[in-house]
Amino acid sequence: MANRKYNLDKYLHGKNHHKRQGNPAPRRAYMSGIPGDDSNFKMVDLHHLALHTAQQRIKDEIRDMLSDGLPGVKFIHGSTNGTRIQDWMRDGSLEQSIDSLNLNAKVWFNRDGVTCVEPTR
Repeated sequence: MANRKYNLDKYLHGKNHHKRQGNPAPRRAYMSGIPGDDSNFKMVDLHHLALHTAQQRIKDEIRDMLSDGLPGVKFIHGSTNGTRIQDWMRDGSLEQSIDSLNLNAKVWFNRDGVTCVEPTR
């Protein structure tokens, strides 16, 4: 215990008060901002969905895209309130889900609030 008389700050806050904060996890380089033409992609709005519901909807839409031969899917999740969905899609978790389901698709984005998925040929 610190002596109150000589080191009041250490007495009040303890030794672990000024711990260093860790750096955030790095984004994967293969997905960061690859530009593409998304003009004829199917649009799916995820604004009002919970994260677990949005995850299932995204996987279903990707399966439908590949089976129907669509050029791609544009997921609109928002950049202010849809950040949980955006983070899940862009940090590599969606890419892992696509790989585990043996689907051939790539994920890319070029602006906030929108993430695109298109089949790899």
